[in-house]
Amino acid sequence: MRNTMVSLLTCVFSAQAGIAMAQDGPIKFLTTYTAEGSSSRTATIMTPKLEEYFGLRVEIEYSAGLDAAIAAPNDGSTIFISTVGPMALHPNIVASSDFNPLRDLRPVTLLTATPDVLIANAGLGISTLDELIAYAREHPGKLTYAYIAPRSIHRIEFAALLGELRIEVRPDDSIRGPVASMDAVASGAVDLVITTSPYVAPLIENGSVVPLLVAHPTRIPLLPDVPTTVERGVTSVPHGSWAGLFTPAGTSDEQVAHIFAAVQHAMSDPAVVAQINDLGMEISLSESPQAFSAYIQAEGARLKATAEQFGIAFD
Repeated sequence: MRNTMVSLLTCVFSAQAGIAMAQDGPIKFLTTYTAEGSSSRTATIMTPKLEEYFGLRVEIEYSAGLDAAIAAPNDGSTIFISTVGPMALHPNIVASSDFNPLRDLRPVTLLTATPDVLIANAGLGISTLDELIAYAREHPGKLTYAYIAPRSIHRIEFAALLGELRIEVRPDDSIRGPVASMDAVASGAVDLVITTSPYVAPLIENGSVVPLLVAHPTRIPLLPDVPTTVERGVTSVPHGSWAGLFTPAGTSDEQVAHIFAAVQHAMSDPAVVAQINDLGMEISLSESPQAFSAYIQAEGARLKATAEQFGIAFD
């Protein structure tokens, strides 16, 4: 009798947890970037609540990358978090790319909207965007900036900012990666950087940099006094980065629906919401996996048009 009851309870729990039916082992949660990145931090924050929903251990594999996600089994045992760059920018801008996120993966949902923040080294004595514009026009080409990586969304953002604000600032192509860029702008080796809010928040807090502009539709609680690109009329970059959840291509509709429900469970938890907001990000779930697919298509078209407008080519 006891064994029968256990079996019945197991079946009920499996039906509720959904993805637990797909495998006996843990769920793998693959990330695109290192543990310090905004999307990886999102994965870290939401994982305990995913485990609660699934009834299984969720093991995060940081920096696993796109190839690992594409090659993973399509049995519901793998989820993958990635961002605007690999999912919408590169497939539409990089000529040699043959990756299609709607064909080679299954989009599940948008997870977070991650504002990008334009910051300046505090030693410049520039504290507002208007002061930056005035200084750059008075000293064209004197200021320098780093855009994290040649194929990053931040390179597109800088091109749009400089083009629409009509200022001349020189790129420093020797600086690569978010950590190196943060060190460079904090030390004054470079004057300006734009990147995601979780990276810039500690530098703003310690006073080594000053926030000048936020790529987001509305002002963010982390920086309530800093204007947005929308406010300043920079129309081609109305918002910054984002992160979304994917599964391997071939994952069944039922499994995708269960994963979607698990994400809704995790991201509705007040503690998760608070931790995400503390990093300057916002939870921004899609209405459905189909809505997320449409969003990716729209983002690809926007970024392609922006790159063409400002003459940015990724080789």
